Amino acid sequence: MAQLFDVVVIGAGPGGYIAAIRAAQLGFQVACIDEWTNAAGGPAPGGTCTNVGCIPSKALLQSSEHYEHAAHHFADHGIGVKGLTMDVAAMIGRKDAVVKQNNDGILYLFKKNKVTFFHGRGSFVGTVDNGFEVAAAALGQRSGGAGYMTNWFATRV
Repeated sequence: MAQLFDVVVIGAGPGGYIAAIRAAQLGFQVACIDEWTNAAGGPAPGGTCTNVGCIPSKALLQSSEHYEHAAHHFADHGIGVKGLTMDVAAMIGRKDAVVKQNNDGILYLFKKNKVTFFHGRGSFVGTVDNGFEVAAAALGQRSGGAGYMTNWFATRV
């Protein structure tokens, strides 16, 4: 099924999702394609920074800083801590929740700004009248493994 967009952004990382939202705010018909997938198989826009880089690293760093403060600096404030432990599984769970919150926030901003989101891999496949043809191989699950469907649409220059 062909759909027509003024702007198609491939990749919903920190540059991609902001470009898509801004183009929509300027009145363009915009689509964004991103293939990042969360543990449940759903979309996880935000790119490397949100999913495995900056955001999860900072979430874990904050947890470890809290531990360090409790172990070494609370006493300076007259606060005693006995039996301090670190639950790494809980720290990882919090990190995962922070990442999901960021992913969901990007999807919310797409909806709010009327950006059409395709969960899949985008690629240029040819040229059409005054534009390009782009394919989005949608990511999904079917029995026996991952399946791919194709949505086709054209962009106007």
